[in-house]
Amino acid sequence: MKLHTNTSSLLPQRSSQDKWWVATAILPGQLTMAFGMFGGGVALPNIMTAFGTDVQTVQWVMTGYLAARVIPMPAMGWLVSQLGQRNLYVLGVLGTTVSTALCGLAWNMESLIVCRIVQGVVGASVMTIGMVMLYEAFPPEQRGLAMGLFIMVASLGPTLGQSVGGYLVQQFSWRAIFFLALPSGVLGTVLPLTRIPRDVPVIEKTIDVPGLGTMSLCLVALLLALSQGQQYGWGSPYILGLLALSGVLLGLFLMMERRVTHPVVHLRLYRNRPFVLASVVVFLYNAGFMGANVLVALMVQVVLEFTPMQAGLILAPGALVMGIIGLIAGRLSDRLAPHRLVCAGLALFALDMYCFSRLSQSVSIGTMTLLVILQRGAFGMLFSASDTAVMHTLPAADRSMGSGLHNMHRGIAMAFGVALCSLLLDKRLAHYHLLLAHARLVAYQDCLLVIGIGFLVALLPAWWSRTRAPYTPQHLPVSQVESAQIDRIGEE
Repeated sequence: MKLHTNTSSLLPQRSSQDKWWVATAILPGQLTMAFGMFGGGVALPNIMTAFGTDVQTVQWVMTGYLAARVIPMPAMGWLVSQLGQRNLYVLGVLGTTVSTALCGLAWNMESLIVCRIVQGVVGASVMTIGMVMLYEAFPPEQRGLAMGLFIMVASLGPTLGQSVGGYLVQQFSWRAIFFLALPSGVLGTVLPLTRIPRDVPVIEKTIDVPGLGTMSLCLVALLLALSQGQQYGWGSPYILGLLALSGVLLGLFLMMERRVTHPVVHLRLYRNRPFVLASVVVFLYNAGFMGANVLVALMVQVVLEFTPMQAGLILAPGALVMGIIGLIAGRLSDRLAPHRLVCAGLALFALDMYCFSRLSQSVSIGTMTLLVILQRGAFGMLFSASDTAVMHTLPAADRSMGSGLHNMHRGIAMAFGVALCSLLLDKRLAHYHLLLAHARLVAYQDCLLVIGIGFLVALLPAWWSRTRAPYTPQHLPVSQVESAQIDRIGEE
């Protein structure tokens, strides 16, 4: 189901001023989303202490949010047909802002997890629709730049969340970190209403309720199994039942999508080889990054015993570098084949994970900061270049649907990465508990090394995802570029 906007009618009216007005209106909402996605990591140890909980439970603060924001994404086409892109985007930013504030007011672990799930559901439209609106506001020869701006602004979330937030957590409470999103949330709600005209849906569509229901239940069952497998045992009837239910629902979903008139997911997109390979890369690196993000945030405070303020100072520069590298990589992807930048980012991330796996208990703040800078810089290169690469694999008619699937893959991967790394960490801690004095550090090192191997594996589909013709729109007018993109993808 497509997030349908009549972009062809807008192309002749596009001007330099228009694109920057759209960027100014869209980017504060992305900052608000970034606070929710990355900013809370520095507060996880304090949340564990405040509510007297363990890693398996506190990881639902991240996993619940990431899983919840995935489930509504396939229904975005229907929602856009009812509300329009701009209005749905504004409602998403408003809902994210309110639910983020409610997270800061949570009275126990259960209420915090529920508020995070609500935050994920209401904010699902912000990244998906915002990315499409920003991408299409820029001319084809500058769309890599648009994706670079996207990641640069998003990086301010972890930058401020981990520096200013780390200070607030140490001086006041973990609750303070959730209120950092309020100013950008207000701007992200008001500016689109004043800077972006209301769009009129082109086609009224019905929603595939059975397809949406089976897919949602499939994801919930799978993530519950992954997150609770260690607690109940992987061979327990409960976990095996969840895995079996997930598989059955996936089969039913695929069968139904082939027969309905307005499917939740257009399965024909998965016959586009570059799109499929790019999606595999997106899944692998987002799972690895999110797992590493949680592991490093916990290791810095729980194992290496840095204070929340020190942890914020270690993590914040990396987030700033992520934005700068993302902007540069986005601009370069307008001139170079994006898959080359993706491969470079994967290799750098794998190297960084190997360096993390060789750390000692007495590591300095400077060394940790440099490793985090390398990690976040590699992710900035990956994020910006892979977004451009995915968009390049799709003709204009499928771009909105492809963006929704792209963000769905990313969301599933992030939830999967957090759950899997939490599980792996528990297993390694149990394995080393009676064997080594510094069992915790070795357990974290093992997990980070596994993530590094996963990034090396992702190099293969990243290289194979390249298209035969380079993307060279500089010498073509807009209409010809759109046509050339469609023709090239059809040949693949």
